[in-house]
Amino acid sequence: MIAITVKFLGGLRQEMGTAQTSLSMPDDATVGDLEPRLRALGLDLDSEKNIVVLNNRGLGQWQPNRPLAADDAVIVFPHIAGGSGTSRPVRFPET
Repeated sequence: MIAITVKFLGGLRQEMGTAQTSLSMPDDATVGDLEPRLRALGLDLDSEKNIVVLNNRGLGQWQPNRPLAADDAVIVFPHIAGGSGTSRPVRFPET
């Protein structure tokens, strides 16, 4: 088994009652296995509601068959509307 740390940002910290949790995943778990496990935590993964990032890339940017590793960083945060209309990449600090 591998342990994947999931961090919650913004209002999700209050909604989930914690800043982070750990998911126990089988050794052969893939990116495709991650979404159902996150939904099982009670997360709404509709892109208009919340955004899931795996290693600084949106979850949908990864191939579903990519193996997960214990050092993978998963961050979930609420969708935020507004801005200047220009798009810039989002970078998260290394943990």
